[in-house]
Amino acid sequence: MDYFHTYRSSGRGIFPATTASISVARKWIQQKDVNSVYQAFKQAYKQEFIRANIMGYILVVIAAILFLNYQAILQLGDQIPVFVVFAYYFVIFLFSILALWIFPLLSHYQTTVQEYFKNALIIGITKMPVTITMALVLFIILYVSLELPTMLLFCTISLIAVAMAFLSVQVFEKIDKEQTN
Repeated sequence: MDYFHTYRSSGRGIFPATTASISVARKWIQQKDVNSVYQAFKQAYKQEFIRANIMGYILVVIAAILFLNYQAILQLGDQIPVFVVFAYYFVIFLFSILALWIFPLLSHYQTTVQEYFKNALIIGITKMPVTITMALVLFIILYVSLELPTMLLFCTISLIAVAMAFLSVQVFEKIDKEQTN
């Protein structure tokens, strides 16, 4: 009982951990001094805990709604017009863009939750070659990790964080440069 209480109250979560790992990888890529990876991770984790969980759970709710829609489309089959199916796939496409860009944005900028979602879609659509590259790199890392279970245990999360940070930092630095000019 005591262990459960300690575990629950320590504030663990996949969404803040994702943001913190991308934040640490971003510091490496930008060649900022990281004395302690653990301390940098812990600081980013605590700093973005609430916003990362809010955004993560919003994504989970959207994914659940999309899954329920998928089940409805399967059940109704031929009764659904073709344009509804295409619209559904378009929404899945937009959701994928949102999911790829939301956590790198959170680790780089400070704004409101609504702005993160809006900017993730705008950047994801306007920087489509980078978005496609991010999705492809994510797919390759996960595919290789599933073929090599040891890699899945020890370095998949780090590789994904570094890849996402590397690709997104290039875009963010261009955007920042354009904003200052």
